[in-house]
Amino acid sequence: MGLRNVLEKMKLIEPEAAGASPARPVAPPASGRSAPASAKSTASLDDLLRDVPTLRVADDDLARAQGSSGDAIPDFAAIYKAAGIADPRHGFGAYKVLEILSSPEFAGLDARARASTLSGFLKMNPSGPVPIREVIQDAVQRDQALDRFEEFLRKKLESRAEEVRAENARLQAEMDALARKNRERMEASEKAIESERRRFADWQGRKQAEEEKLYRAVEPFVENNPVSARQGAPAPPRGAG
Repeated sequence: MGLRNVLEKMKLIEPEAAGASPARPVAPPASGRSAPASAKSTASLDDLLRDVPTLRVADDDLARAQGSSGDAIPDFAAIYKAAGIADPRHGFGAYKVLEILSSPEFAGLDARARASTLSGFLKMNPSGPVPIREVIQDAVQRDQALDRFEEFLRKKLESRAEEVRAENARLQAEMDALARKNRERMEASEKAIESERRRFADWQGRKQAEEEKLYRAVEPFVENNPVSARQGAPAPPRGAG
């Protein structure tokens, strides 16, 4: 979620209409002095974000947050904790502000009135004024933590996908090598059986020549020759004829 979406959701700025100039969030004056009429209750987005640091979160911290929940993606609270984000000391973080803005007292107000009323409420906080900048900082840093964890998950996914591609390539190479080896074995077996067929055919030819000799040897003495020559017919029972 972009920063503008965060601030719009918190009703601290008005939604930007197409082609319109950027909306300006409401913030209290920096001091007790009255602000100029042209900017009495407004401050630029750049002013509000001037002191918001860029969140730095190490992969190891995010990995530990995910490690505590196994392979499952941790909840947002765990992600915020891994990023080192805690509720502000005054207690008015983004979620508390959302809770206030969702109350019935704010239901009938438009976005600008909500922001103005909330700013006044935070200034009058019994335990001390709450700068609206710190509320926005809390929201922005939580948003940064979510974006950082999304980047972490994407990198982890891409790394895992690369490992899977490499493993699949290795398995495919093994399959190809095995298939090639099996084809060679099959071809060798086919060649061996073909060689057997040729030897068998050659023996059949020699057998036929041998049987013809035997046929001729007994032919003068019998009417029905018992030797199977040429036709390969089975010999008649012994004693026939």
